[in-house]
Amino acid sequence: MKKFSFILAAILCAATLQAKITLPPQMADNMVLQQNAHANLWGWANPGETVTVSTSWEDEVYKVKAGADGAWKVAVATPAGSYEEHIVVIAAGKERIELGHVLIGEVWLASGQSNMEMPLRGFDGCPVEGALQEIATSGRYKGRIRFVMLPKTEAYEPLKTVDAPWKESCADNAAEFSATAWFFAKNLNEVLDVPVGIICNAWGGSAVEGWIPREIVRGYSDVVSEPEDVKKVRNQMARPTIMYYGQWCPVRDYTYKGVIWYQGESNIGHPDYALRMGDMIDVWRKESGIADLPVYQVEIAPYISGGGVDGLESALLREQQRIAARDVENCYCVTTVDLMYPYEGSQIHPARKKEVGERLSYMALNHTYGKKQFPGIAPTYESYEDDGDNIIISFEHVRESGGFSRSEGLEGFEICGADLVWHPAVARIQPFVNRLIVHSDEVKEPVAVRYCFKNWQLGNLAGANGMAVAPFRTDRIPEGEIPGVNKEPDGDFEGHWTGTAQMGPMGGGREMKFDYKITKLADGSWQCSANGEDPKPVKVRGKKLTGLTAGGGMPFPVELKIKGDGTLSVQMMGNEMAVLKR
Repeated sequence: MKKFSFILAAILCAATLQAKITLPPQMADNMVLQQNAHANLWGWANPGETVTVSTSWEDEVYKVKAGADGAWKVAVATPAGSYEEHIVVIAAGKERIELGHVLIGEVWLASGQSNMEMPLRGFDGCPVEGALQEIATSGRYKGRIRFVMLPKTEAYEPLKTVDAPWKESCADNAAEFSATAWFFAKNLNEVLDVPVGIICNAWGGSAVEGWIPREIVRGYSDVVSEPEDVKKVRNQMARPTIMYYGQWCPVRDYTYKGVIWYQGESNIGHPDYALRMGDMIDVWRKESGIADLPVYQVEIAPYISGGGVDGLESALLREQQRIAARDVENCYCVTTVDLMYPYEGSQIHPARKKEVGERLSYMALNHTYGKKQFPGIAPTYESYEDDGDNIIISFEHVRESGGFSRSEGLEGFEICGADLVWHPAVARIQPFVNRLIVHSDEVKEPVAVRYCFKNWQLGNLAGANGMAVAPFRTDRIPEGEIPGVNKEPDGDFEGHWTGTAQMGPMGGGREMKFDYKITKLADGSWQCSANGEDPKPVKVRGKKLTGLTAGGGMPFPVELKIKGDGTLSVQMMGNEMAVLKR
């Protein structure tokens, strides 16, 4: 009897030692690995067991020992991407798993809420423009584009796996692919000519707090964080932390090139959205091991939310998205205010996903891949100045955007006077200097301008490169700051400023001297003597001085701006011509 028990124990022990290697569903046939990288592969085996990994593209054999919990992870060197299919072999003990049809290319995470989740087939009552043709021709991208579509998975501790395999591009599969990510992937594939893999990790209606771990959410005073409290949140999609544990954790070890993010509607009314967006990006970068992971956001589209057409809830959230893009390194934001149809005011899922995906791809091609022939930025609001019954708007990045796409027929502008009553405004581009003049016959002494800055307002201001100008405001009226009362003080312009600049070929290559004497008069006005000429009146607003000109028969406006180091930048048509010292 004892002998039989010993034999049985030995058999059971041998069976345990031969336990199968376990891999996450994303480590499988048809996977796409990031090119020119050290791409992570991971799984589970017997604790302490040695796992070997070999690939068909190199002779190196990688060895790693499974931890006490059986988990193992190894980073394999990947070559330049191509359409050649590869094999990855993973072995431990007598167990051997061969993964076939593996491609090397570009891998992106697509995450957010329903506008990222929205498949090519659309949702009920929410079509995707041009989707049927995309689905019909998707087979042309077989072996070129592959998708993982993660299901909605709630969890309160880190999940190891989520059942979502890689799928080839074909008419039978593509209808379920994220529409925004599909158009993004198509453009990357066309330009880079390597396979593109998308892991789509989205949950309709999710708030940003749902994608952030408990230890960080604990610091947010307006949301719950502990599991027993989170479970009580009636609306599942509004539960904090659950997407982090259920959907991010299972794929956080995958090696990505970057992230595209389309979310925000569920955070309308949250003034700290930009900070929380930054927290989430920090988590992605820390846990993925990619310190400079690029992130491309999509600005939420105009929508008639709780405050009605003229409410500011969604406008303020869009502003928060742009603040996040401004303040977080290697983070950018795509504007969609020009992509809505007039009948889509109550449509939370607008139809034009093609343009959204393409704009994301252009930004990625420019900033991540260095393809500067594609637009990476739009003209961006910089400052304004009063000019009688007009307000003049200045922009940054005009030159990089190729100027503006149109000079008249602009839509989406409003202007107000001291009564703070907003009126539709006429706007036109000022020739040569690419500034915007905004006017309304209803407002004789304007104090502020807004562009598409309310829940539902469509606009058509864009750079000549096709990238739309983001909504903006010159005021902080909602915060209680009344224009003209909380005015920025004049900059320190007074004094004698000199400097030189080397002219280019069109200027004959000569050296040009600048000599400006700037004086503030007793009545608060300013004047400037340029290069020994008689003093002329100029305007100062904050750290910018205007009213000077340069050139002969066709003079160009010149602006002076105080830089952070106290020097004076001489700018013409948006370009810095010289730097002056006092």
